[in-house]
Amino acid sequence: MISFDVSVCILSAFLLLTLGVGIHFSRKKTTFREYAIGNKQFATATLVATILATAYSGSGLARNVEQIHTLGLYWMIIVILGDLGLWVVSGLALRMGSFMQNLSMAETIGSVYGKCPRVIVALCSIGSSVTMVAMQVHVMASSIRICIHTVDPQFIAVCSTLALIFYSSFGGIRTVVFTDVVQFMTFAVILPFFSWFIFMKLGKPFLEIFPLLQEHDTFQLSTIFHYDMNLVAMVALALSILASYIDAPIVHRVYMSSGPTQARNVFRYAGFFGICINMVICLIGLLIFVGTPEVSVVKVWDYIMTDIPPVLKGFLSVSLLAMSMSTADSCLHSGAIAVSHDILASIRSTKTYPYQLELARIASIFIGLFAMVLTFYYTNLLDLLKLNLGLYLPITVAPFILAVFGFRGTSHTALIGMASGVLTILAWNKWVEPSTGVDGSFIAMVANGLTMITAHYLLKIVGKYKLSCAKSPNYL
Repeated sequence: MISFDVSVCILSAFLLLTLGVGIHFSRKKTTFREYAIGNKQFATATLVATILATAYSGSGLARNVEQIHTLGLYWMIIVILGDLGLWVVSGLALRMGSFMQNLSMAETIGSVYGKCPRVIVALCSIGSSVTMVAMQVHVMASSIRICIHTVDPQFIAVCSTLALIFYSSFGGIRTVVFTDVVQFMTFAVILPFFSWFIFMKLGKPFLEIFPLLQEHDTFQLSTIFHYDMNLVAMVALALSILASYIDAPIVHRVYMSSGPTQARNVFRYAGFFGICINMVICLIGLLIFVGTPEVSVVKVWDYIMTDIPPVLKGFLSVSLLAMSMSTADSCLHSGAIAVSHDILASIRSTKTYPYQLELARIASIFIGLFAMVLTFYYTNLLDLLKLNLGLYLPITVAPFILAVFGFRGTSHTALIGMASGVLTILAWNKWVEPSTGVDGSFIAMVANGLTMITAHYLLKIVGKYKLSCAKSPNYL
């Protein structure tokens, strides 16, 4: 009974702290622009913390530990390569000077390609937000259940989602940022101590761990880098995860920066610290595998919870909860901006309108509720990740990168490229992935970009040909 009380007290204290910070920063009256991106005067350290809190989620921790146990070095390489995504955004940020007054990726794409592509990207952002929040809600419920076993999991999911919606909907980006700072500091401190506990629980010298790993095929370089469909699948998924960092919640931090230089520096620092975070997560996965290599993936967390001290159980729950909430609140915020700023503003043909702020808050509530419902249909975190990549990556990333690098196509070229991305991912998921296991999100993204460039120059040639025909009736 005492152990139950200790872990619950730690969990309750963290939730009260988070809600207290959220309520404090939500009291200030604000304009819609301040609600969306703040005053653009955030300190570099604050932006680094909120980027890391957004990028490194509770679902990522849970999924990476499970997949390292199952796939070994294969998944560790995917995780490490994915860390380069923040440095990719750093390079893009330096070129985004002309877009720094925008509020979202969709607005940037709309400023180059027109209203229809902007609305499509906004819809994709909303879909991505729903799936990302669903992943975090799933982990939030699991993390609370670590301390409280007697409550129905669905009830836990509902309560945790409502608490998240409450502070993220009413406070805007200031609330999101400062709760992210608290949550980042929480899991950044707890994870190294937790990895040390797993190591002590293992009861083996550190130098004996690597020989034990070499006894298993999944941790041998010769097996991993042998050319087969598994290697192709690994590279494809790694590239998809790398490109997935160019998404609405992450790029939104560029718009919050004072300028391109600060944004570049912020993402550079975040990339370095992100590698450190993932190294700790990979170490936890390795130590758990060494301790129990024969356990199935669904039993990994049961092993972790065995003989764990009550205090550490409470801190582990808090760490998972902090990582999940910090990602989910950013996704709720970017989804709300997509509804109230990108979709409605495009329909009304005006940048601002009455009740825009209230609409953003209502949209945040509904996105959270849709995500909660989605958790009842999808329970596998890897399936939710692939769903998220398929919804967003094939459509939005290529037009955004091309716009940042100065490509200025028409609305038609953007729509043609987006259509090719959708058709590619649908065809891939139906005919290629079932037989090969290769994720097609990155390939569909490349197809989108190549089709846009091709369509742009073909339409130019056709336009010149029609103009020549109009000037010279006897041209043929």
